Amino acid sequence: MGHLLYLPYLDELIQQLDMRFGQEAVSVVRALSILPFRVHLISEEMEKDVYDYYNTDMPSPETFRQEMRLWKSFWENQSDKPESITSTLTDVRACSTLFPNIMKVLFLLALTSVTSSSTERANSSLKLIKNDLRSTMKEDRLNALLLLYIHRDIKLDFDKIIDDYAMRNPRKMVLMNPL
Repeated sequence: MGHLLYLPYLDELIQQLDMRFGQEAVSVVRALSILPFRVHLISEEMEKDVYDYYNTDMPSPETFRQEMRLWKSFWENQSDKPESITSTLTDVRACSTLFPNIMKVLFLLALTSVTSSSTERANSSLKLIKNDLRSTMKEDRLNALLLLYIHRDIKLDFDKIIDDYAMRNPRKMVLMNPL
């Protein structure tokens, strides 16, 4: 009986790990090696992975390899190297005319979200809402409670909710608003 619960759980865990640490995530992390303070660590395989992932967004992908060679040699001789994406994008030495592909990759990296806090919030909320007393509720109700808990900053009009419920579920006896 234990394997009936174990196998679906294990399958879900593997799917989540693949989604979180799949090939796309690896490609994005490898692109961080373009940053000037890390560019000396980039290998040919990493460079190829960055190219394969971002080439459709590059202004001139055919010059990416030569551009990378220039980028590496340029930052090799610099004493103070930018350490973040934003500092690299705003540095005057990182010229978008000389390095259009690299600057485009860095710009796209700046737009890439690092984590999904809404997922984390939903999982921690689930522990509070799905307790022993509520373990028999249906999925629709559980999802609605989770959304209410996560988005508690949204003000609700309780009178309208009760009136809407009364209209959808008419009864023989009068339903009075308790609030």
